[in-house]
Amino acid sequence: MEQVSPPKRRLEPLCEKITLPVIRVVVDDFYNRIQHHPTLAEPFSIVQDWELHKDRLVHYWWTVSGGLPYKDYRYALGDKHAPVGITHPLVDDWLALFHETMLDHMDADIARRWHGMAAGIGESLRLMFAPRGD
Repeated sequence: MEQVSPPKRRLEPLCEKITLPVIRVVVDDFYNRIQHHPTLAEPFSIVQDWELHKDRLVHYWWTVSGGLPYKDYRYALGDKHAPVGITHPLVDDWLALFHETMLDHMDADIARRWHGMAAGIGESLRLMFAPRGD
């Protein structure tokens, strides 16, 4: 009796589940909310051009979720976030607001997966900007 192998499962990048239009909507809404947030508005007030900022972040989330780059942006996570004054509570607030925004625009399971990526980035920021002991 010949054994039939199950069809190979193709891993689908998260970007295909989220889609670029949804990333665009989430990023736009999220950064609109940040501008009025009680703890995030002040540190993010350094952003001079919100439309450019949002455009870069749409591209960033598209590419880190598996999408092919369509712009020539380079991302320097530490350099861009150093002037903000990153603290653990700010990262917590950022992640909570981001997740809340995602849930307003997408399926909870997809939001959970995207939020998992964001939490990993948040952890990187925590480590980069952790207070140093002397």
